[in-house]
Amino acid sequence: MTKILIFPFLSISTGHHHVADSLQAELLLKSHQCEKIDIFSHAYRRLEKASSAAYLSWIQYFPKVYSSVYHLLACGRHQTAKRHLLYELIFLKDMQQIISEKKPDIVFCTHALPSYLLNRLKGRFPDMKVVNVYTDFFVNRIWGREKIDYHFAPIKDIKEQLIAEGVDEEKIFLTGIPVHRSYKMERKPGQNGDKKAVCNILITGGSMGVGGIFKLVQELSPNGDVAYQILCGKNRKLYRYVHDLNNPYITALPYIESKAEMNRLYEEASGIMTKPGGVTISECIEKQLPIFIYHALPGQEEMNLDILKKKNLVIELNQQKQEPIEQQLLSFFRSEEDIRRYQMSVGQYLREKSDRDISDILDGIIHNRSGLGNAHV
Repeated sequence: MTKILIFPFLSISTGHHHVADSLQAELLLKSHQCEKIDIFSHAYRRLEKASSAAYLSWIQYFPKVYSSVYHLLACGRHQTAKRHLLYELIFLKDMQQIISEKKPDIVFCTHALPSYLLNRLKGRFPDMKVVNVYTDFFVNRIWGREKIDYHFAPIKDIKEQLIAEGVDEEKIFLTGIPVHRSYKMERKPGQNGDKKAVCNILITGGSMGVGGIFKLVQELSPNGDVAYQILCGKNRKLYRYVHDLNNPYITALPYIESKAEMNRLYEEASGIMTKPGGVTISECIEKQLPIFIYHALPGQEEMNLDILKKKNLVIELNQQKQEPIEQQLLSFFRSEEDIRRYQMSVGQYLREKSDRDISDILDGIIHNRSGLGNAHV
């Protein structure tokens, strides 16, 4: 039986973990032995919790500093000979120990750090396949390249970037950011959970307690044209705040574990207000939901937003405008031209993705079938 490991990073419920969970669910459906490991928690359990808390505080209270540091350390042109010695000092020995003990046939990386480490170690484990699964709409320079066997690219731009950096085109699959198969069910246009409202808008992005969600809620002033459902996740403070508003057009939803229930909410929504995290954006594009961005966290989300705006895959709300947010939403939904232009952009993105199901691609990698790559140019 093929033994498979999946490496996200940190214990925070981010896109790295959501993509890892989606891959794991897909692989377990096919009865493969599959394990998800966070190397930070594995090596430094207590320190990891403190680091996660520090990370959230950093991006909340010093966003400009975090953005500058992220751009300095992670962005820019990939250099083959570039070494990240601090990462190697902290994690390389533990990663080697995990691989030696687990003896995986295939490893999927949903974060740049494990990918970098395995790229360094690949020569010692030549029979092990390593797959990069990118969870944002750009690739930072920390991701391993040279000894990685396959790449799951989210957009055509990344495929072209990897080819320009010397990656064999046959090793790249234009998969989009993998999402759970529940969200691939066809959406029925025009569904609306509140028949009295013109629009039913989902709001996400407040589960970790960062990102301007309270400010956004304070600016909502629904008059019946829009109904809002706010996904609070495990953020009890946000849930209580929204619930105590006692507004008939603003509903607080607790943490939703069921993918089927989440899919139902997507089905009933007219659009979504969120932050530009790769996984949420990909789920909404898969459902062909209009996506309105109210805030971007420093670093990855800032860069995602720039790319998504250029491709007309999201609409950025302007909270500084005198025009209320609700009016900005209604202006979009009442404009046939805006809707048509947005649908064309989403359609083009979906057509660019591989015409092969990710399940088939995984099967091909696991069973070492030839002719895997270049599924869709």
